[in-house]
Amino acid sequence: NQGQPNSFYPPTTSYNAQGRGTPDVSALGWGFVVINAGAATTVGGTSASSPTFAGVLTLINDALFNAGKPALGFINPWLYQNPSILTDITIGNNDHTCCKGWQCSAGWDPVTGLGTPNYQPMLTSALAQ
Repeated sequence: NQGQPNSFYPPTTSYNAQGRGTPDVSALGWGFVVINAGAATTVGGTSASSPTFAGVLTLINDALFNAGKPALGFINPWLYQNPSILTDITIGNNDHTCCKGWQCSAGWDPVTGLGTPNYQPMLTSALAQ
């Protein structure tokens, strides 16, 4: 069980075992090229991955609008009822130099949530609602 502490997982003092698991989803957040003061540089982190996921949802909402349908709104129920619309990440971890992290696994995990956006299945599912 991924939630049970042992040598493979972070110590229980590093998370709230009684709280809600996060993240719900993830997206690539490393190696984004931006222009800063006229020079190209790479950035990463949630400042890159959050706008990526938001952009995918914006494209889906645009398609819904053009089809005469309402916007997605609060997406968590839709995502958890349709996890196959995301790409499940099953390899990797979020270990850091300072501490042990979690391992990715099939289905929801505390590293990548349900997975990363997969535009076409997400769009197809949204339009079918």
